Amino acid sequence: MSFSGIPALNYHAIDDQPMAATRNVSVSLSAFNEQVAWLHSEGYKSVKPQEMRDLLLKKEKLPGKHVLFTFDDGYHSLYTHGLEVLSRYGFTATLFLSTAYIGKAYGLKDFEFVNHDRQLSWDEIRTLSAHGWSIQSHGNNHVKMTSIDIKALEEEVRISKAIIEQNLGTVVDEFAFPYGIYNKNVLDQLKLTGYKFGYSVHSGLLSPSSKRYRLPRIEINNMDTMNTFKTKVTTGYISPENARRSKIRDIIYANASVKDMIEKWTPKFGFGNH
Repeated sequence: MSFSGIPALNYHAIDDQPMAATRNVSVSLSAFNEQVAWLHSEGYKSVKPQEMRDLLLKKEKLPGKHVLFTFDDGYHSLYTHGLEVLSRYGFTATLFLSTAYIGKAYGLKDFEFVNHDRQLSWDEIRTLSAHGWSIQSHGNNHVKMTSIDIKALEEEVRISKAIIEQNLGTVVDEFAFPYGIYNKNVLDQLKLTGYKFGYSVHSGLLSPSSKRYRLPRIEINNMDTMNTFKTKVTTGYISPENARRSKIRDIIYANASVKDMIEKWTPKFGFGNH
């Protein structure tokens, strides 16, 4: 079977409330069930960590259909719903965790998307890890990393990495940018701190040519129908226009310094970090 790329799906919370009560950051439990069941029926399998490293570091293609489930922040609904649904079909996931909020109610206004949800506890995170989930960094305080100074930036990526490694005894070398926002300073700091991969929210499929500190992820939220979900999974984009714009963006932003300069002087250029 030929290799066409791996969809890295970007989720946040899984909401068991009626759709009208959800926000864009979440997907309904019924929709998530349907999405995962369809992937299983189509023959998709979870990509293993070593397979991902071979793909990105050794540039080795991975034949067959594979998918990478990723979740940002650390909502309790991943434990109550996500683990059960994914395990039922033999899938695992990567959780990008904001470490400052573990075991606490969310204090940031940005996290008030799912009012009845909360942050995972360490015991719940350990359970996810024991079921094959990879627990990686989403920073410590979930800040916009381009708006803080170098010292604070260094602390964000270092502290979150250390906290997860100390509590789980695992290696943390992957990072997902809060809000999808990054610049050259952020990329440089990831490298200095020992991260091997950085995940963006750029559209597209993972492939050997993907830039490993700006890996693409496909945002999935409650605005997706099954038709848009299937299109995103199979192509990496929601539409041909999205694909065209994204590919132009990838060419123009290939050099992070050029990207920073463009966004500084022409903030309405139209591509942004997404």
